[in-house]
Amino acid sequence: MATRKVKLVGIAEWAKVFPQNRDHKGYEGAYEDSDGACTVDLIMDDSNLSLLQASRSMKKGTPDKDGRGTKVKFVRKYDTGLDWNSGPPVILKSDDTKWDLDVDGFIGNGSKVEVHISVYDTKYKDKCGTRLDKIKVLELERYVTPDDDNPPPPQAVVADDSVLF
Repeated sequence: MATRKVKLVGIAEWAKVFPQNRDHKGYEGAYEDSDGACTVDLIMDDSNLSLLQASRSMKKGTPDKDGRGTKVKFVRKYDTGLDWNSGPPVILKSDDTKWDLDVDGFIGNGSKVEVHISVYDTKYKDKCGTRLDKIKVLELERYVTPDDDNPPPPQAVVADDSVLF
């Protein structure tokens, strides 16, 4: 069975990719048997969607309601019993250093990210699985909780010494 590694760039929404904020249940309890799952919705332009389709992933997506592209949900089950395909995905800053949740915070809606996925053949003919492996945050939109009256100013995560606001 072959595995294809794919990198996609897009806009992140509902990034539940840390142990602290993972989806514990999923739709109709889909993730309960694996102690939850790390998930992210990625809004992609046509060229990134074409890369996904060329990998033979079965993910189709839906049009983004704001017209920004096609939205696809990527999932990584939290506990499959195997260390290589479960647990949280690797999260990196734009300079390839490891994300520190205590310092960098959660990934907010609208963040520009590069998502790394594995598309793999299964024992079923014409069926492929798709697994979230890594997220690289290119431009961070700070996560603001609904009860934040005075959120901090946004900060961009950039690879060089420049700071963007």
